[in-house]
Amino acid sequence: MEKLVLIDGNSLINRAFYAMPVLTTKDGVPTNAVYGFLNMLFKIFTDEKPTHMAVAFDLKAPTFRHKMYDGYKATRKPMPEELCPQIPLLKELLGLMNITVVDKEGVEADDIIGTIAKHTSISTQIYTGDKDSFQLVDDETSVYFTRRGITDIDVYSVDNFKEKTGIEPIQIIDLKALMGDSSDNIPGVAGIGEKTAKTLIEEYGCIENLYKDTSNLKGKLKEKIDGGKDMAYLSKTLATINTDCGVSTDVNTMTVSLPFSTDFKKRLIELELKTIVRREEFFETNSTEQQIEEKQVINVEQTELNLNTFATVDYSKTYAINFSDEKVSVFDGQHEYSAKIRLNLLDDGVTSLEAVGFIEKLLYSNAKLIVYDLKNFKRRLNVLGKSTDFIADDLSILKYLVDFSGGAETLIEVIESYNLNNNLPAYSIYKLFNDLYEKLIEYDMEELYKKVELPLADVLFAMENSGFKIDINALTDAGKKYKVILTELEAEIREMTGEESLNVNSPKQLGEVLFEKMKIGKGKKTKSGYSTSAEVLEAFEDTVPVVSKILEYRKIQKLHSTYVEGFKPLIDKTGLIHTTFNQTTTATGRLSSSEPNLQNIPVRESEGKELRKFFVPKSEDRVLITADYSQIELRLLAAFSKTPSLIDAFNNGEDIHSRTAEKIFKVDAKDVTSEMRRKAKAVNFGVIYGISEYGLAKNIKITPFEAREYINSYFKEFPEVKAYMQANVDFAKEHGYAVTYFNRRRYIRELSAQSFAIRQFGERVAMNMPLQGSAADVIKIAMINVYNRLKKEGLKSELILQVHDELIIDAYINEKEVVEKILQQEMESAVKLSVPLTAEPGVGKTWFEAK
Repeated sequence: MEKLVLIDGNSLINRAFYAMPVLTTKDGVPTNAVYGFLNMLFKIFTDEKPTHMAVAFDLKAPTFRHKMYDGYKATRKPMPEELCPQIPLLKELLGLMNITVVDKEGVEADDIIGTIAKHTSISTQIYTGDKDSFQLVDDETSVYFTRRGITDIDVYSVDNFKEKTGIEPIQIIDLKALMGDSSDNIPGVAGIGEKTAKTLIEEYGCIENLYKDTSNLKGKLKEKIDGGKDMAYLSKTLATINTDCGVSTDVNTMTVSLPFSTDFKKRLIELELKTIVRREEFFETNSTEQQIEEKQVINVEQTELNLNTFATVDYSKTYAINFSDEKVSVFDGQHEYSAKIRLNLLDDGVTSLEAVGFIEKLLYSNAKLIVYDLKNFKRRLNVLGKSTDFIADDLSILKYLVDFSGGAETLIEVIESYNLNNNLPAYSIYKLFNDLYEKLIEYDMEELYKKVELPLADVLFAMENSGFKIDINALTDAGKKYKVILTELEAEIREMTGEESLNVNSPKQLGEVLFEKMKIGKGKKTKSGYSTSAEVLEAFEDTVPVVSKILEYRKIQKLHSTYVEGFKPLIDKTGLIHTTFNQTTTATGRLSSSEPNLQNIPVRESEGKELRKFFVPKSEDRVLITADYSQIELRLLAAFSKTPSLIDAFNNGEDIHSRTAEKIFKVDAKDVTSEMRRKAKAVNFGVIYGISEYGLAKNIKITPFEAREYINSYFKEFPEVKAYMQANVDFAKEHGYAVTYFNRRRYIRELSAQSFAIRQFGERVAMNMPLQGSAADVIKIAMINVYNRLKKEGLKSELILQVHDELIIDAYINEKEVVEKILQQEMESAVKLSVPLTAEPGVGKTWFEAK
């Protein structure tokens, strides 16, 4: 069945711009609106499967409406600076997709769409955020109206239009003639609103009938209608879509089909729109001829890999190795050798174990090797019972440092993003590594790669293998305890709300009870009811007792589901839990972990601390030894900002929060109260993260005015800190990125956003990144040094976990003293600064005791 889709390009790209977060290429080209528009377009292709399509755009030239009424659209804000270049970019991409683009001087997109719709005889869908197009609804044409953003769509068809609006499609023009249109600055009749206008249109049908005889109107209404006659007719003309504007209506020129061309895909790759590129169903795959042509161009010969291929290793060469579920591949600088791995007994190919046999000589030689995701590569070998004692470069880490995509990526995704051939994975690893290494040198990150990130991969691999012992009995007891608490809280909440059948886990029911029945305050409406998010409820926590009970219930429920029930299936037969450390997923350089996520175990709440009782040594003759950096980011701030009084305080072992309290509250050391220290601590850490006066006020429950005074007082006492923070922001604005002490980069695209709030966020990131990123680098250096010292001194104790600024060792009791010493020494000497780093070890039979 033929189907024509007509899109109001200006309307939809404008919606996309405001719906999507800041997104730019590394060169600063804004792409968020284009990205949002293409996602919407792909959804249309998926859901509607159109056979024909055209996208209409406005041009800057004035239209007949502007000439008729100089106030037309006069109140419109100018197009945002970041959106302007995305219009021609979108037109370029639509051209590469073979989608018809239509524009004409003096004609608006509505008129173009109306002309095409009324001169064609196939089923038509109009996508727009402009209600003017409602007048085009007829037996063949429906309007898909974007109510909010680009995904919330309401369909208006000839079957439902009267039911939804109370009038006929053509009467939209008369409605606007009376009530006007603020978005287009169509005046309408002064004093006539939507309700009155709709009543009149329902009674008279159109303004022509209304103005034939207004004698039935009374009082002020008659005065308004009679006095506004000229404006009513002018407004009707302005609101009427010109369905004969002189553009081509030949639908044969608007044919569309999938897949889209490789030229379109290449352009998306250039624009770094990688998530769109990954939607393979929309793109044509390389033909056999293209694949052969590509191999000839890059001069790569493909050869079958077998046991004899690397019987002799050429140590002068560099070998790139890929080992996936499907095949094992090696590139030696000219040849791509590969062997298919069979997934079942009926498949052709070799087993994974046999495949490893083909590359063993390479792995355990002294040849230079390159792989993708070294840690995972070694895990695969480990599962097969093979040695992991070899050295290799890691493309995934290299790419993370010089071309971070914003998250984890598979090798296939990386290959595609650089428009290389998936059939040559080892060659792609080889080529990309060499290309990106040039950037590594240019960015002065070679030492960060060689001395920190690459050796860290081996440390993380060892830690994952070691695992952390869980006391299953303690875990089970905690689960029972949490269930009792949850039952009690549930009963209390029902009693306090007076709702015996209330489902406490239903946000919809909770919202209705809190905001409609109990009327605790003004609620925040969503599509599914009142929001009961933590952010909303926390505003009532201190004044409405039941709200604090609900928040407590949710906290306990999360602990139970995430850390009790969530842990159980992840514990192996020996009682160990093996988290996976994610090395290449965060913009700051911090590690994250998954299955389970041990980085998110609450630290401050007493319930969170209780969770640490589950974690125990592997045997009775062991203990857990932990140490974490004391105030590392504050120490880095003192050193980097070169603030004398802060440097002195840390060097003299003073309490930095008390010292700050002295300065802010202008009191002697002996007069600093615990409350002053608490507030000073909040200011200290708030400054690191560029906290606003409102954020600080909320944190320590003071007025915004007081918070502003505290912050101003802090910067007055420590002007070097303010200068340092501003210098970070200025650097990031100039270069587009922030940089750590060890030259790690983080690109901050938010700094060029139109939105003030988003730019403010970008500035906070620029302030904090050098501190947070440097702290991440320091703990990584400490991990490597601790791990190496334990090995060097022949100790059996194992480094098993890193969480934020803390390291944990599962130590044999007879090695306890030396391990404590190593842990403290290596953490404190990880980097030499003008202030000391301090890490005090703790020992215990559980993580709770040791901490």
